[in-house]
Amino acid sequence: MRVRDYAALAALAAAAACGSSTTQPMNNNGAPCPGSAQKTVVSLAEGGVQAVTVPANLDCVSLATSDGTAGSFLVVAANADTKPDVTGAYDLAVAQPTTPAGDMMAAGRIRSAAIASDLSGALGSTAEGRFRAMERRVLHLDQPSARSAASAFMRRASVGVHTESVPNVGDTLTFNVPNANATNSCATFTTQRAVVKTVGVHGIIVQDVTAPAGGFTPAAFDSIEAEFDQIIYPTDTVHFGSPSDIDGNGRVFLLFTPQVNAATPRGSRGILAGFFFDGDLFPSTGNNSCAESNEAEIFYLLTPDPNGQFSDVRSTSSVRQSIRGTIAHEFQHMINAGVRLLSENAPDEATWLNEGLSHFAEELVGRAEDNFSDTQKLVIGDVADFPALNNFNAFFGQNMGRLREFMLNPGTLGATSTHADTSLAVRGAAWSLLRYSADHYAGGNVAAFTRALVAGPDTGVANLVARTGTSFDSVAAGWLPSLYTSDDSISGLPARYTYLSWDIRSIEAAVNSGTFPLVASTLSAGNTASGSVSSAAANYYVVGVPASGTVLLGELTSNGGPVTYAGARLYIVRLR
Repeated sequence: MRVRDYAALAALAAAAACGSSTTQPMNNNGAPCPGSAQKTVVSLAEGGVQAVTVPANLDCVSLATSDGTAGSFLVVAANADTKPDVTGAYDLAVAQPTTPAGDMMAAGRIRSAAIASDLSGALGSTAEGRFRAMERRVLHLDQPSARSAASAFMRRASVGVHTESVPNVGDTLTFNVPNANATNSCATFTTQRAVVKTVGVHGIIVQDVTAPAGGFTPAAFDSIEAEFDQIIYPTDTVHFGSPSDIDGNGRVFLLFTPQVNAATPRGSRGILAGFFFDGDLFPSTGNNSCAESNEAEIFYLLTPDPNGQFSDVRSTSSVRQSIRGTIAHEFQHMINAGVRLLSENAPDEATWLNEGLSHFAEELVGRAEDNFSDTQKLVIGDVADFPALNNFNAFFGQNMGRLREFMLNPGTLGATSTHADTSLAVRGAAWSLLRYSADHYAGGNVAAFTRALVAGPDTGVANLVARTGTSFDSVAAGWLPSLYTSDDSISGLPARYTYLSWDIRSIEAAVNSGTFPLVASTLSAGNTASGSVSSAAANYYVVGVPASGTVLLGELTSNGGPVTYAGARLYIVRLR
């Protein structure tokens, strides 16, 4: 914003009237708003919220407290564009002198005990995202002809369980294992023999014969299968739907193979703990086929490697921990792929929503493990299972860690970004958007809500809008402020601006060295904040308002004109 625009806004400050939230010409003192702007008057009690959703109304906004006392306002400069990765630039300026926010911001910087939690595995790895991008490209998942061929194959293959298809413990089977780092995993794979270790109600555990010695014991395999049968399978199928069964064995293969270990370069911070490949649901020969296909439902999983034969050393305990959330996550992908491939009219889901659902699966399985309901509000003490933090690390901590990445820079990439393949921050935002949506739009039935998302037939934002029954604008207007306002002890704050299922502040502070990571910048008299914001993202500011006074702010372009990007929004909350 240019200096002359600050002067114009300052001249208007005395004309800013208190009252209900309205939009009117600001000419009652003969001083018009900059250009042809109209004044948007926001007068709020503590906990009051107003969304300014018309970009043309953002360049001249008057803030006042309805009771005439001094107060502080959260101003969320958001972008509610339904198209991904649309970025708008702005200057947010304050014209009227304001009282410093000072102590009024203290609640935004609460401290709590930090959790010494190892989130370096899945939190630091984007290999699975790159694999998913390859999968969509190689299998032409965006092309109806390819999906139709897979659908026809799956319908022919899925003709009921055949008992003769269920192997026995000790049997040796042969699998094609896709190279997770290849540019085309349908063409680049190895053929591995594997021994059946245990057969459960819903899963069959097999281990590659080349797996290093000193790995899982028979009792450990039985424990893994029991967790899959009793917790992961029922939780994921209730919430996302039933998996396909093209090999007719009524079960899913869990293949432990060092080929997964080898996919992570030595010395990497992140670890690829496992994956599911859509190619296994395609025919292995013929048109629109995948030569690698095992024509079966399979998870490929990390195996213990005590001496670092295939990659860095992987102990049995670390592998056991890392695969728990991975299986929950990848099972959603398997179910989602099967449901949509079998459907006649459900295209492949948008990456951000597919990944968000899989991260949601991690949380839901964790809740089932700890006997919490889907909607029970949890604080950090509920899920921090000291001293080992086994369930926290497996199912909860990584989601909160990814959300922390978003909170540290919340305007750059939004929840709906196409960079969900490679950005952990996008995944954290996507999970939090889904969690918030389930809290407020599922009618208390989270499972029905998530099953409907998987079934589609819509994708991406259109799918979320169809399942919530409201506009994306409305969802964003509640979700983006709630990331800051939830659990901040704001008197009178409507429930819409909170998470109903998590105490976000306590848990985010715990994974951020004891400090809540989403900090709103103080914006004071005569200053401007120049920023940019992407679709489904926001930047956060706190503005102080003096007693019996008003503050005028404007969101404008760098040359002083009104912002022109369609998604420009201001969400304003009176904090104190």
